[in-house]
Amino acid sequence: MVFEIPPTSAAATPRPLWLGIGGVMLALLVACLVGILSRIGNFPAFWPANAVLLGLLLRHAHLARRPVTWACMWLVYVLADLVTGASLFVALTLNTANIVGVLCGWLFLYRQGIQKQGFQRQRAVLVMFCGCLLYAVSSALVGTWPSHVAFGTPLWRVLLMWIATEFCNCVLVLPVILSAPRGWVWQWKSPVNFHSWHYVLPLGALLLTEVLSRVFHGPGSVAFVIPSLVWCGLAYGVFATAVINFVFGIAKLLAVSLGALVVYSPDNVMDVASFRAGLSLLTLAPLAVASIQVLHNQTLQRLKQAVNHDFLTGALARRAFMDRGQKLLARLQQESRSVAVLMVDLDHFKQINDRFGHAQGDVVLQKFVELGHAALRPGDLLGRMGGEEFALVLPDADAEQAQRVGQRIGGLMREHPFELDDGQVLHVTVSMGVCAVSAGQRPIPALEVLLSCADRALYRAKESGRDSICCMPPPQAAARAAAA
Repeated sequence: MVFEIPPTSAAATPRPLWLGIGGVMLALLVACLVGILSRIGNFPAFWPANAVLLGLLLRHAHLARRPVTWACMWLVYVLADLVTGASLFVALTLNTANIVGVLCGWLFLYRQGIQKQGFQRQRAVLVMFCGCLLYAVSSALVGTWPSHVAFGTPLWRVLLMWIATEFCNCVLVLPVILSAPRGWVWQWKSPVNFHSWHYVLPLGALLLTEVLSRVFHGPGSVAFVIPSLVWCGLAYGVFATAVINFVFGIAKLLAVSLGALVVYSPDNVMDVASFRAGLSLLTLAPLAVASIQVLHNQTLQRLKQAVNHDFLTGALARRAFMDRGQKLLARLQQESRSVAVLMVDLDHFKQINDRFGHAQGDVVLQKFVELGHAALRPGDLLGRMGGEEFALVLPDADAEQAQRVGQRIGGLMREHPFELDDGQVLHVTVSMGVCAVSAGQRPIPALEVLLSCADRALYRAKESGRDSICCMPPPQAAARAAAA
């Protein structure tokens, strides 16, 4: 590969170029054989090879920028045809048309950036539609005359069938490849929980509408599945919807080719082309809905992030911290578990702002939150209460454990060098107050009470010289100790 990996990265040495090209060649060979085996007459019922190649080269653009890649792929096309009995003329000319079509589609889609953003933008489906159409038309223009010569089929018939077939194949296959997760198949994590009944309903509706289309057969039966496909797009996301579209489309194509489903006369070229083009356009609707739904969810997530997190540091905002913290305390009380609350203050932070500027102060705040998150567990809470003051809630932690966590955070902060513009190095310390509630103590005081207690402990830590941790018992425990 041509990208660089930093020397400090734990990643292995970049894969050799031949390994990447070899993997694409193998995938293309399998796709070619599948298409050749599905051939009925002069046209394959399903030819996935071109769409597979286009998708792989979009995902691995560094390979497509090498002329040797295109030469190797053309060779795979030719060998697959020759091995399965095609003439040399057919193998050379028609596969040249395949390569030209894939190249034109790749140039258009690559310049549109679809290989980087996938379906994470509003125009993605429209861009893919235009790219698939350009690919189909360009390959048809090159391959029509050789097909006419080789098979004696009228030029207009070859052109129409080629465009409709290649467009249909591309629309069904390309979204699956472009939206597939990174990594090996067994590493993929499904976003859909099929153990929950409401996730199964869209698929059930799809099967039901497909049955109804067979029972109430007619010209409009093909459109029966549109509502359920759109429902799948809303429920399952882009990749799962693309897979459903693929399975649905291939099943329709094979059923028609094998005579199991009769929706037109196989001898009528206009009917065949119309059916394939219509099937392609039908699958674009749920894909567009899934893409828009993803964008909608991302927008809501960003809004939620903006509302619940401090815009500067990324720590929980005060209101979100209080809400989540109180819910966490209620659950810990029900389960008789311990909890510790810490108040943290950056020492002499006002002097940092006054001497080095607010920009440097912002850097200090951001680094504290970064180091704090690195030292905490996933279930711990870290929130910014205001200015340079932060708070932490540590479930299942007693006073001693909370102090160790505080010491770890304080040590990380103390040892981190903040480089200034004049070359000097600034070191920042923190003071902390801890208030811990032992397991089984009921009731656990409200979060405001624990924070107030931790704040008093923080005040003592500042009085004792800062850069230290002070611990105080919660009010109920302190009252019992005084009575004893």
